[in-house]
Amino acid sequence: MTIMPLEGVRVLDFGWRAVAPLCARMLAWGGAEVIRIESATRHDGARQMPPVVPDTEEGSFNASAWFNNFNSNKLSISLNLGDSRGKELAHRLVPLSDIVVENFSAGTMNRMGFGYEALRRLRPDIIMVSHSLTGLTGPWKHIKGHGPMAAAMAGMHHLSGYPDAAPINPAQAFTDYVVNPHHSALAIMAALRHRRKTGEGQYIDLAQYESIAHTTGTSILEYTTSGRVQTRNGNRSHHSAPQGVYQCESIPLDGRIEERWCAISVSNNQEWQSLCEVIDRPDLADDERFSTFEARKEREDEIDSVISAWTANRPAEDVMLQLQAGGVAAGVVQNAKDLLVSDPQLSHSTHYREVVHAETGKSAYDGPPFSISDTVLDVRAAPLLGEHNDYIFRDLLSVEDEEIDLGYVEGYIA
Repeated sequence: MTIMPLEGVRVLDFGWRAVAPLCARMLAWGGAEVIRIESATRHDGARQMPPVVPDTEEGSFNASAWFNNFNSNKLSISLNLGDSRGKELAHRLVPLSDIVVENFSAGTMNRMGFGYEALRRLRPDIIMVSHSLTGLTGPWKHIKGHGPMAAAMAGMHHLSGYPDAAPINPAQAFTDYVVNPHHSALAIMAALRHRRKTGEGQYIDLAQYESIAHTTGTSILEYTTSGRVQTRNGNRSHHSAPQGVYQCESIPLDGRIEERWCAISVSNNQEWQSLCEVIDRPDLADDERFSTFEARKEREDEIDSVISAWTANRPAEDVMLQLQAGGVAAGVVQNAKDLLVSDPQLSHSTHYREVVHAETGKSAYDGPPFSISDTVLDVRAAPLLGEHNDYIFRDLLSVEDEEIDLGYVEGYIA
């Protein structure tokens, strides 16, 4: 039987929406037992966020594909933390746990009675991570918001969009989905290592917008070295020319015509020569007007027109493969159907896993974006709300049946 890397580690997940739940999911993928602390009286809004699986009970707390994907491999208990008896049951789990994760606004866990100092009294070596928007201290500690606000504050929006247009939100709040939870998971691994060596717990204060600031590339370096504030460049680059997203042959998709595109980037003279060869324009390779990066940068519009004329009537996949074969960086702009159905690399790596959920049936879940040579990282269905009450109350906490029944009747198990 395979021993999982985090087997024997127990995590209490007080998170909501994305950041903390995704951090905890990474730990669950590694074999940690992650228990979501939830309540039907004040449920995580993600449990009813779209997309909702069709033909499920209206108002169900278990039908959100969004929630289910973000909470694979976890357990769930339902407790009303507004009731002192529900709070006491949650406190009883702390001495049995190693890690607590949350992503409320600064101060919320303290007001609920689950701040770090309160948890340390229950287990001195507990590891806790908070994912507030701006951190737990400082003049902005009480600012509230979600991923798009943090991305704007951290400078990402300023760099996203076209020079003559307003800043834009870069599609999904991928700051919530990737940057912050990965940073906090790494911090937790360091804290576990520290505890193993010293016996001491740690409190990890992850400010979401500080984490996101790492995504702004060289903008800070440019300002500190030259005093210049980087601006929006659309699809172009300060370091590559040509670089852009070029329209290819359109295709029918779901009863409509889908535009197809391919991203192409040329970073040096050798790649420029290769591009000219692939698109059958050797005359451009020998043209002094395009012989250097600086020259190509001055004539990007002209070059873009040439490339667009070549890509326009070709399938995007052919464009990518021909350019890649010639040593030019190129990638198809893929949609969700491409990723799930036709991407050969993701199919090979079994990135998306088909999972059977008790209420929603078969669904595609994210899998870990990595593999470990001697360990199979399984993906299991997300829990129903309160699905594991019996196991946790009876087996872990040894709560008497009479007390459990009373909890349901009086609403502190809910």
